[in-house]
Amino acid sequence: MKNLIYIFLLASAFGCSNYQKVVKEGTPQEKLDAARKYYKDKDYTRALPLLEELMGLYYGRQGREEVYYLYAYSYFADDQFLVAGYHFNNFVQTYPRSEKREEVAFMHALCKYKRSLPHELDQSPTKEAIEALQSFINQYPNSTYVLSSNEKIDDLRKQILEKVYENAKLYYSLGYYKSAMVSCANALEDYPDMINREELTYIVVESAFLYAENSVENKQEERYSDALAKAKDFNKEFKNSQTYSKDIKRIIDRSNQALKEVS
Repeated sequence: MKNLIYIFLLASAFGCSNYQKVVKEGTPQEKLDAARKYYKDKDYTRALPLLEELMGLYYGRQGREEVYYLYAYSYFADDQFLVAGYHFNNFVQTYPRSEKREEVAFMHALCKYKRSLPHELDQSPTKEAIEALQSFINQYPNSTYVLSSNEKIDDLRKQILEKVYENAKLYYSLGYYKSAMVSCANALEDYPDMINREELTYIVVESAFLYAENSVENKQEERYSDALAKAKDFNKEFKNSQTYSKDIKRIIDRSNQALKEVS
């Protein structure tokens, strides 16, 4: 075991020595060869400094396109998606005729996807990722990456729907019934494919009823009538609901009774 450790340490020291020698004394070609090797070995910690230097050494020279390609991918492989996305996008602008342009354009959108946040957090990056992926599809409709892009858009959209759904329910949970009606109704209108659509539609009805019930007397007639109209809309969309039929009937009966008393 001691011998094995000694051999490992010796090999590591030798490897570091070779790396430092290439960094300090290597020709541009030697540095490029070393960068290719480290990249292939997934040793991005060593590949990136070499590639960064080569970006300058190869400026205006043949071979810089490959250097930039490896440079951007090294950041991506190192999970530095913000920096990688910037360089992928810049690659597309710098080399518009590159045979790698389509692939790199997809990678730029993929970096946006990787930076999207869980649905509990701000969804602005998620929306940006959807826009980037859709832009890629529009630009390359026949690309082999279109299927993957559409799948990722579906994932991101579900994430946004979860965020909207939770925000819409929050007002109801806090007892802000007027705000609950508005937020749920807006969510349903803006997102026809909203998750738990039946539940949110029911919350609109119950919020309208509770809002009427807690209103001053001279506003109750109007607001109970609104609750009845929303209950009618629910029954039109979710006829014979297995989950909420009894609750909707209760709201209708109590609203009608309240209207008689108010009258």
